[in-house]
Amino acid sequence: MVEPKFLMTFDDDTVLDSVTYILVSEFNIAPSILQAKITEDGGMMIMVMKGNESDIRAAVARLRAAGVKIRKLSNQISRSKNKCIDCGSCVSICPTNALYFNKKTWAVELDPKLCIACGSCMTSCPTHAVKLKLP
Repeated sequence: MVEPKFLMTFDDDTVLDSVTYILVSEFNIAPSILQAKITEDGGMMIMVMKGNESDIRAAVARLRAAGVKIRKLSNQISRSKNKCIDCGSCVSICPTNALYFNKKTWAVELDPKLCIACGSCMTSCPTHAVKLKLP
């Protein structure tokens, strides 16, 4: 089982398709929506797809054929160690503990696999040490 993270964008033609229904019913994939901003005009969604690698590849191809723009996310968050002052503002607001204190050094550490790309850390960081790379 793999659990890749994807960014999907929709326009007004594709927003009415049920992406989660397609993933579950046609490909036996367990979707987990991390973030979504969808209106009748379009939007975006960040989702983890849990399933077999071949099923996920087929599902991505199916969604693209339906007009959904989709790309795999990896390491979408970064932290500048030069700018970071280890104040913990990002740690206190991170809902997934992707940013955390190292208990030995009390330095802020980052686990990018846990990031759900919510952006809270960026707005809380006083030195702008955290960057989020989304289109």
